[in-house]
Amino acid sequence: MKKPNDTPVDDSLEVLFPDRRLTVGGEDLVVRELTFEEQLTHHAALKAIAEAFLQVPREHLEGVEGATIALDVLTEHWKLVLPLIAVSCGKADGWVRSLRPSDGESLMLVWWAANQGFFVRRLWRPIVVAQALQQRGVESSPASSQQDTSATSSAATPSDS
Repeated sequence: MKKPNDTPVDDSLEVLFPDRRLTVGGEDLVVRELTFEEQLTHHAALKAIAEAFLQVPREHLEGVEGATIALDVLTEHWKLVLPLIAVSCGKADGWVRSLRPSDGESLMLVWWAANQGFFVRRLWRPIVVAQALQQRGVESSPASSQQDTSATSSAATPSDS
C-alpha cells in the first residue's frame, strides 16, 4: 500500500512551462509560455495589453464569458499580440498573419491559455501589494511621534519636607 508521502512529485518542465499543442494551418505547433527573457524583451507590448485588462472589471474575466472578453481585449491589441504569438509558437509574424480566421482565433486562444499567468500576476500585483501594506499598517494614519519627556529623579523634585 502506498503512503501519501510516497506520491512522486511532478517536477517536470510542464509544470513550469505550460506548453500547449494544436494543429494550425496543417502544422502541428507547440505554443509555450513566454520565457522570462522574452517577457522582458516584449515588456512594452505586454504592459499595454495588461493595462487594457486592468480596465475590465475582474468579475467579467471569470466564468464562461471571460474567454470571450479576453479574446476581445487581445483582438483590440492585435498589432501587439501577433508578434507575441509568433514568438510563442516559433513561427514568423507573417505566417501568423496569414492564417485563416478560425485558425488564428484558435491559436490566439491557445496562446492566451499558455500565457495568461503573466497577465493574472500583473492584474493581482496591485491588490497583493495593497493588502500587504494594509497588514503592515502602512495605510493607516502615521504613528504620532513620542513626546520626549526627560526623566526627573525624585531627588531633584521638590518635596514637601
